[in-house]
Formats: sequence, structure tokens, C-alpha cells
Amino acid sequence: MNNLKNLTLLYEVRKDVFEKIRDAEYGERLFSMMHHMDLLLRITRKEGLLALEDAAKEIPAEIGFYQDIQSAVSYVCGGLGGEDIIEILTARYWIKNLQGEDALLYFMMTLSMIRIQGGVSPYLLECLLMACLPDDAAEKYKEYKEQHPSAKPEKTPVEALLSHEPDIGTGGILVIKRLLEEKIELADVQTLKGMIHNAEDTDLEISLKGLSVHTIRKLFSAMPVYKANEYASNCEYMGPVRQIDIMASMSELIAVLEKLAENKER
Repeated sequence: MNNLKNLTLLYEVRKDVFEKIRDAEYGERLFSMMHHMDLLLRITRKEGLLALEDAAKEIPAEIGFYQDIQSAVSYVCGGLGGEDIIEILTARYWIKNLQGEDALLYFMMTLSMIRIQGGVSPYLLECLLMACLPDDAAEKYKEYKEQHPSAKPEKTPVEALLSHEPDIGTGGILVIKRLLEEKIELADVQTLKGMIHNAEDTDLEISLKGLSVHTIRKLFSAMPVYKANEYASNCEYMGPVRQIDIMASMSELIAVLEKLAENKER
């Protein structure tokens, strides 16, 4: 998603879509597309790309663009990079000369497939798709979700992460864990925000594997809800992590906090 040329291709499509949907009506197909893209993403994160191909076959043809969705899934499962998928799907968009709701449906499918390929969190994907809707349509989609509970998880990523204390074994890791938790406990919100800004995302996500629920709550209190859900979701997605990697990531966070403390004293 960092290729400037291909991002420009995607943004050109988005601009064209928004011009075409100003007076369009929003119906069940639109909400169904969002619902099924959400399901595809969740299945991919839990079961892998092989499950994605099978799940895509269950998408009802009534949504529209059934064959385009199958093709896009084949690109993702075939290992194409995000920039290549953007180029292929945006080219198909212009060839089809879509109008109104159809243009928006195709753009949402394209955006979803690119993000699924990139491993985005379900929460962020929903935010990206909801941003394409006017206020009244967004409200209608909330009603739609209430009627289709399978479109959302039983627990948010943060709720799932906070549902149990981690078991990281014994030994040196406990010394590192206690030191980091003590520093987080003593830190004010501004310091925690500084740590989050300066630390590597992977170090934060791996450290969540070993921090206590109490410490995670305080850490998440220093960031927006969507960001906390993103970190928690990525933490779950990475699966089991070696104890030595948790120790290394926690040590990195300790170093960041100590550097912030030194700068504050100057």
C-alpha cells in the first residue's frame, strides 16, 4: 500500500465513485457487500487464505460482482502484492464504466480485498467502508448489523485480550515484565502516549502477550479505542510468540520509557 503510483490509481477511482453516488439510493446490496467483506476478513484472519477461497464461494450472487469477487480472492490467495491487485482491480473498474451504487459496491470490494491482502483489522476495515457512506446510510447499516449479528464478533479484540491473564512461564521474563509494568503504572498519560508514538508497533503488540490485564488497561487508556482494538487484533492474529521475543520487545519498551524520562529531566 506504499506504492505512490498505485495508490494514486485507487484514489482516482474513489474520486470518480464519490462523484457518481451523490444522488444514488443505498439499498440492501450495499450493506450485504459490507457484511460479507467483513466475514471474509474474519475468516482469513482465523483460518488462513485457503479458507478464504471456500468462504468466497458462499457469497450470494444477489450482491452483484460475484465473479469479480472470486477473481479478486484468487489474486489474494495467489500471492499477488497489494500494488498489483490495485492495478488489476482499478483497471477493471474503468472498463466496466459503472454508475451509482454499482460504482460504490465495486470500490468497496476493491478496497476490502486490498486490505484483506494487507492483514488489516476488522475494526479498521469497517471504519474505512463506513467512511464511504453518508450519515443516513451509516445509520441504516448499524440497524442492518443488529439484524445480522454474525457480522460482528462476540467480543471486540480488546475485550478478548482482557478476558484472561497471560501465562508466560517463569524465570528472567518475569523480572522484565515486572519492571515494565512498574514503569507503565508510574507513567502519566503523556508519557504513555510518548512511548506509544516512539515504540515500534510490533514491540507493543508482542509485549501485550505478557502484560497483565491491569497494565494493558492503563496502556490502552492512553490511546483511541480504534487504535487499542487494532493493537489487540494484531496481537491475536500473530499467534504464539517465543518467550525470548516477548522479553526483547518488553526490553525495548523499557528503553523507550527510560529515554523519555531522561529527556523530561533535562
